Amino acid sequence: MRFCALLVLVPLLATPALSQEPPVFELPEVTIPGRRPQTGGSTPASVTVITRAELERLGARTVADALRLVPEALVRAYGGYGALAEPSIRGFGPGQVLVLLDGVPVNNVALGQADLSTVSLLGVERIEVLRGAFGAISGSGAVGGVINIVTAGGTAPTVRMRAGPFGEHHLHAGTGGRAASLAFEASGTDGFRPNSDVAAVTVVGHLTLGSGIRLTAHHTRMELGTPGDVAFPTPQDRQSVVRTIVQSQWGDPAGPARGRLYAVAESLGFSSPTGNSTYATWAVGGELQREWPVAPGRVLAGGLELQRQNLDAVVFGSAVLRETVVGAAYLEFDAALSSRLLVSTAVRVDGHSAYGATVNPRVGVVVAIDDATRLRAGIGRTFRGPTFLQLYFPGCSDPALRPETAWTVETSLEREWGSRTGTLTAFLSEATDLISGGCPPQNIGSASIVGLSADLRGVVGGGWTGRMNLTVQQAIDRITGDALPRVPWVIARAALTHDLSDASAISVIAEYIGPRIDRDFSVFPAAAVQMPGYVELALRYQRQMASGWMIVAGADNLLDVSYEAVKGYPAPGRTFFLTASKSY
Repeated sequence: MRFCALLVLVPLLATPALSQEPPVFELPEVTIPGRRPQTGGSTPASVTVITRAELERLGARTVADALRLVPEALVRAYGGYGALAEPSIRGFGPGQVLVLLDGVPVNNVALGQADLSTVSLLGVERIEVLRGAFGAISGSGAVGGVINIVTAGGTAPTVRMRAGPFGEHHLHAGTGGRAASLAFEASGTDGFRPNSDVAAVTVVGHLTLGSGIRLTAHHTRMELGTPGDVAFPTPQDRQSVVRTIVQSQWGDPAGPARGRLYAVAESLGFSSPTGNSTYATWAVGGELQREWPVAPGRVLAGGLELQRQNLDAVVFGSAVLRETVVGAAYLEFDAALSSRLLVSTAVRVDGHSAYGATVNPRVGVVVAIDDATRLRAGIGRTFRGPTFLQLYFPGCSDPALRPETAWTVETSLEREWGSRTGTLTAFLSEATDLISGGCPPQNIGSASIVGLSADLRGVVGGGWTGRMNLTVQQAIDRITGDALPRVPWVIARAALTHDLSDASAISVIAEYIGPRIDRDFSVFPAAAVQMPGYVELALRYQRQMASGWMIVAGADNLLDVSYEAVKGYPAPGRTFFLTASKSY
């Protein structure tokens, strides 16, 4: 993965070479983000991992659907399936969330953000969401956090079909084994609004060679309509997305040395009666990492990264042709100071050919109060560099822009009892040099975001298992004192499953998004408007047939609530779908 292991110490502690017993807080948990496998109970970071099984129970189609399980995270959806879906973590916007696909950044270098609706779940094994201070050594864009989508090869041959409302259809077929695998998905919908149709194709391939070399390719192509704000519909506007990612990785993921080379090519096209825009971007990069166990219970890790970025764009007749080089180096030192205390420190230095260097440190601790209770704390500095368009767009840019930066401090208390785990987290972020959206853009913004979250996962009672979380947050513009737009003050979620028999289960997914400020662009100048909170309820019924087919029937927005996640972009009403899948 692109970002360093948040705590590489524990796997090394468990190796016979060090002849040391693991700390008492070394628990059998799911692997969390990092450049090598590690356990969730031993990292100072705030991390949520969503497994493939959870994605299937959720009936998710894209990564945007998956974030409904994650505390402190939100998707700003501009409509139904295929519409723009912007991630937000801890109140930070889409340009301040770094999205990785198998460790490779997919944030568009021209626009600075990723559209989660364009990232299929084809071949996805898990999704790792890191929030807050420990994004410090992840690089540009990780101000609020990092979303890493991990695909896996070597799966059994699989067929999956889905049919839904408004002509929605999905067909997925995959085959392969340990050495090679290939998966294909075609999907589409007519859309519930005029000009909201979508047609998409995704292909994912994995190939494992000798000496630990792994090759991966991920290709997506989408054609879709962009219906626009209901006050100003755009019935003829169209968009196209073509993205290809190829990479080669070598070295044992759990070994002392590893590396990768990758290339990303993306083309975004927008057409309308008023003009066309195209953004063709390329990024070629590589990274190396090495770890040294300097003493029993102490590990030093270091890494180097290099990336070349290119943009060839035409924006309503104005050409933008630019190239930049980005380099980075980081060091991390992790130590078990006792059987119940882990400390992790790191610093990363990024150098950019346009805006210079930035230094981002972070430090965190894990204290095992007892065998079932952990206290975590961390502080770190994160940043986001200006985008190509903010630096170079003709007549409306500033090549002297500085990176946005934020200091985040967080602490959490985690307790395990029986087959459930509860976590209470507090966080505070102070952001400065935020880039305004004016013409030209300027480093004039600053913000303060404070929040609390509670998360419960496992067996919650009455035979129900799953996740429940609550986030309360306040995001303030420190210049004006106003609330930041599109940041709800409360988010409450539950995704629970109850087994009806050995072959069937029912799932309930409930979500409440609280009131928030948005911008009303139907008036000039655009005015702040208070958006009401809303509740969305979904049901899933899952049944394993004797023939081997897995059937999932689902209903979304069961209460048929009329709401807009983003002002001017209504969500679909009550809908139903049916999925059938089989592995051979």
